[in-house]
Amino acid sequence: MTIGLVTPYFPDEQIKDSGIANHCLSLAEGMAELGNKVVVLHIRPQYKNEQDNYHEYKIGELITVITHKAKLPAAFTRVLKNKWAVIDFALKVSCMLLTTKVLNAAIRKHGITVIETSSYFSLCYFQLYKRNSVPIAVRVSTTFTQIMNDHYPFKSRGMDLIARMELIFIKKSRHLVTHAQNHALELEQLFGINHSRFQIIPHGVNLPTDIPVKTVKPGPVQILFVGRLEYRKGIDVLLAAIPLVLKTNPDIQFNIIGADTGNEYQNRFIADTDTGILQKVTFSGKVDNDALQQAYYNADIFVAPSRYESFGLIFIEAMSYGKPVIGCDAGGMPEIITDNYNGLFALPGDAQSLAEKLILLIENTSLRDELGSNALKTVQEKFTVAQLAASSLNYYQQISNN
Repeated sequence: MTIGLVTPYFPDEQIKDSGIANHCLSLAEGMAELGNKVVVLHIRPQYKNEQDNYHEYKIGELITVITHKAKLPAAFTRVLKNKWAVIDFALKVSCMLLTTKVLNAAIRKHGITVIETSSYFSLCYFQLYKRNSVPIAVRVSTTFTQIMNDHYPFKSRGMDLIARMELIFIKKSRHLVTHAQNHALELEQLFGINHSRFQIIPHGVNLPTDIPVKTVKPGPVQILFVGRLEYRKGIDVLLAAIPLVLKTNPDIQFNIIGADTGNEYQNRFIADTDTGILQKVTFSGKVDNDALQQAYYNADIFVAPSRYESFGLIFIEAMSYGKPVIGCDAGGMPEIITDNYNGLFALPGDAQSLAEKLILLIENTSLRDELGSNALKTVQEKFTVAQLAASSLNYYQQISNN
């Protein structure tokens, strides 16, 4: 087959910490391993200081990546320079229109037989109103409505329109995919979309070539968080738990990796926290893939107290390094984490509960090693790129035949 992946995020010089980007790269590589041609159509806004609006390159023999960048007229952005929500909405619509313009040409040129796209950005929205020559599978992650409800302190008309368009896009799509049964049930409860319409295909990761051997490392226990610093990811809960942990275990080191818009959480933590505690916490910001892999390798415990995850790709990334994980019993996380087997659950939004789980693993090396070993076993059995690619290919063949 020749598979088209239409995505707003794919790893490049601008995009480094996106779950959608990592999924698309893993899926493309997995499909190529099975002998399929893959065309990645990467449609995104053109960022400041970028001169080109088109880029095409190859990954190996079978993967072609084509990036198209949408840009609003300069006069438009000048007039609306303080109305970021309107500009964001206009950029998303521009990306949808650009997708419509280039997608059919890509189908003809490359002989694409099936497409997978993300519901986020709704890039193929206008394709719903065309007679398509190939089936389009829409993978539904955490929706913009869920993100907006949990994260933004206000809702603009532009943001509401983006959320409504995404919901229409999901409801009108014939072929729906998501990565966790719990997320499908949540979408049914929120939006009335029957959960049986979703094909469940979990994410997958490549296993690291050098998995750490279970030994007691010299130096303090290292605790790692990876994710955007935002309310939904529970970063406020982790920052509140850190002083509670350090009160009984003062030598622990925390490494926090991920984008923090305007350094909001970092600045607030610095302003409210004693110097002694600050010395134990590193805000690393966005990092490249090599630095992220090294951080997973160095960590003793991985923690991400998200209030909601449609799946939780960061957990299986950490587990692939044999690390015990701490999350919450919400969204798709229970389909990855089994409490007291490969990780622990803290109560969502509860800093005291999170601190207790962290202290338990800090002070119990044998439990840490047992959970870490089971974490790696879980990934090997259920969440590899090979399994993701095989399940996706089987589904693509089904919808193509129908």
